[in-house]
Amino acid sequence: RNTFIVSVLLAMGWDLYTFLTPLYGARLGLAATTIGVVMSTFALATFAVRLVMPLVVKRLRQWVVMSSALAVAGTAYILFPLFTSVPLLMALSFVLGLGLGCAQPIIMSLLYEASPPGRQGEAVGMRTSLLNGSHTLIPLASGALSAVAGMGPVFWLLAAFLLGGAWFARQRIE
Repeated sequence: RNTFIVSVLLAMGWDLYTFLTPLYGARLGLAATTIGVVMSTFALATFAVRLVMPLVVKRLRQWVVMSSALAVAGTAYILFPLFTSVPLLMALSFVLGLGLGCAQPIIMSLLYEASPPGRQGEAVGMRTSLLNGSHTLIPLASGALSAVAGMGPVFWLLAAFLLGGAWFARQRIE
């Protein structure tokens, strides 16, 4: 259950990045190409962090990485709506990519370890169902909220969920 909760929070952070960043960029008046450049820094960071993950997991326990990833992502989401400069948005996207990118591979390992013997396929299927629900409902709800309250509250609500998830994951360490 703990792994499912953290997995959904991470997926929510990832999904909303791909949903909110183009909307936020368009609201700022950025060209589509510029929004793509900002978003490409996220992808670059997810690639870069996965290159060093073998070293990280040798030194840190999995739940430490998960807690840190959620805290980094939550902090980036707090700051995101406060910046309008493309270089700063690129830097935040990169930091967000580092946080969310390092957590995704570990989730599968945690899920495998937490699953009862012989039931790993069921656990992966359950995770897939939860993520598909998240892919559908979270962007819809965040779009509705942003239409009513603006972009800032959506980013900050997501940050609150991610930081709460960091606290939750931190409890698994002790």
